[in-house]
Amino acid sequence: MKEYDAIVVGAGPAGGSAAYWLGEAGRRVLVLEKERLPRYKPCGGGVPKAVFDRFPFDFSPVIEREISRVRFRFRDGREVVADLPGKPVAMVMRDRFDYHILQHARAEVRDGSPVVALRQDGDGVEVETASGETFRGRYLIGADGANSRVARWAGLRGGKRMGAALEVEVPADDALLEEYRETVLFLLGTPPLGYLWVFPKAEHLSVGIGTFLGKNAAMREVLRREMARLGIDVEGYPEHGHPLPIYLRREALHRGRVLLAGDAGGLVDPLLGEGIRHAIDSGRMAAEAVLQEDPAGYTVRVQRTLGANLRWGLRWAKVFYHHPWGSFELGVRNPRFLDLFLRLFAGRTTYRRMALRAPLDVLLGLPRRRPAVPP
Repeated sequence: MKEYDAIVVGAGPAGGSAAYWLGEAGRRVLVLEKERLPRYKPCGGGVPKAVFDRFPFDFSPVIEREISRVRFRFRDGREVVADLPGKPVAMVMRDRFDYHILQHARAEVRDGSPVVALRQDGDGVEVETASGETFRGRYLIGADGANSRVARWAGLRGGKRMGAALEVEVPADDALLEEYRETVLFLLGTPPLGYLWVFPKAEHLSVGIGTFLGKNAAMREVLRREMARLGIDVEGYPEHGHPLPIYLRREALHRGRVLLAGDAGGLVDPLLGEGIRHAIDSGRMAAEAVLQEDPAGYTVRVQRTLGANLRWGLRWAKVFYHHPWGSFELGVRNPRFLDLFLRLFAGRTTYRRMALRAPLDVLLGLPRRRPAVPP
């Protein structure tokens, strides 16, 4: 049986980040990934470029597009268009992006190696793969996604609730690619408790629909109908559905020597449905907890930082998704509030800071009525 300082289950952004920082610290790291790498991952693929600064290497080889404009379209056809100075958001394909992080990690990587059993004791964690091999690590970081088997085996994340997303990669002609070349579109007000999106990639469009505070059985029909209205034909192209482990509450993200990061820990934004930046940050925090031999401190740190911000995000999500018309009128169509939201989208502010500024920004951004002129 081979022994490691840490075993990482899952090779997404959380697992790759944990492996990278553990390897940089000189630890013996094993990454176990059930799929063959690089593997396709359904995801809109929007990443604030500030996330790239977490690492000392270049991400330009995996950037498909840089975004300079955002379109918000309400279900009745009204639109608001806003510029993003400096192109602060990048579009990536997850197979290339995730693998790019992992390739920089000083770790032993075994793909096509699903974990089928996990046991832990006071000194470490032992895992068995489908091939019958057994490995032991002093710690284990579960980064195996929304339906984490590591979480289930460790007795964590009981009673979790899921949102859902459905995505299609659509080949686009030159006209459509030019229309969305540096532009993302959010279609608001439909479906209930979610939105639709159009994100540009190098040679196609990633379009999708997500529901974050509940599920919608008509997602497929809504996606086809609304994309057709935009002149985007999704018929005949593969649809990729996946769960969204939306952050809803404080909960333990460790048990014994097992820690959960990224989607496995339910660290997905309740308003935007975005989880890449939280996966990367939680992966690094998990690595640092292993280095400090303080798994309990990992749960505390995540809840005080990422969790605190996501709890504010949950408050915003409840307001926005339960009152879409008012949110569009008072928020999206309000220049001051829209600027605040775009800073959030670009990773330049937090939900808490947004809450502190929002009341004044909403008030100052409302259109002013001119006093009536007497005859």
